[in-house]
Amino acid sequence: MNVQNVSTVPSHIDKFIQGNLDQLYKIYQEGYDSLGDGLLSFKCKKSENRMDVKYMCEEEVINSLTKDNWEQIKMARGEKKLFLIEYFYISSMFLVYI
Repeated sequence: MNVQNVSTVPSHIDKFIQGNLDQLYKIYQEGYDSLGDGLLSFKCKKSENRMDVKYMCEEEVINSLTKDNWEQIKMARGEKKLFLIEYFYISSMFLVYI
């Protein structure tokens, strides 16, 4: 996988996040409280104008990535919330720290 650092996500994804931030924080916190450490997963399907959001616990994250990748991501995250955005339109994945 080719990894690149970017300073922004596509504008329509940013607009979705900013417009729903309170609800996204609520989903994140409820998931964290019941499942432990993890991240908020977004699956963006632009062609269907659809964004699926769910909390992924650490075990699910490790199944999607690797344990080493997850450990590196956790260290970089610090105390911030982590959003993992899979953007199928351009076959890309974004990690957003908020």
